[in-house]
Amino acid sequence: MTTIGSLPNLEVLKLHDDAFEGSEWNPIEGEFLRLKALFIWSCELVWWGAEDIHFPNLEVLSLKFVGKLNEIPSSIGDITTLNSIWVRLCGASVKNSARRILKENTKQWK
Repeated sequence: MTTIGSLPNLEVLKLHDDAFEGSEWNPIEGEFLRLKALFIWSCELVWWGAEDIHFPNLEVLSLKFVGKLNEIPSSIGDITTLNSIWVRLCGASVKNSARRILKENTKQWK
């Protein structure tokens, strides 16, 4: 992902099927600085070690058919530009983490 993450004008990233080597993704700080939309679909991703500093301009996160993912990292909710999280056909833990992020952000925005 380092090569893709270092593209200076990357705003939309769609990761499908075999986009990941292995079941973990640990983004590196300084990558994906301009990324606004991240789509992760039909991947074998289990653990995602992301923090708000990894995607500082993210506006949209979409997860679909990511049944093995254990959760959306809670610090994703700290991204001030994040407008929406779309979860479709994922496990209950992913849905619950999305709800938790929404609930925590609703309290912060009041």
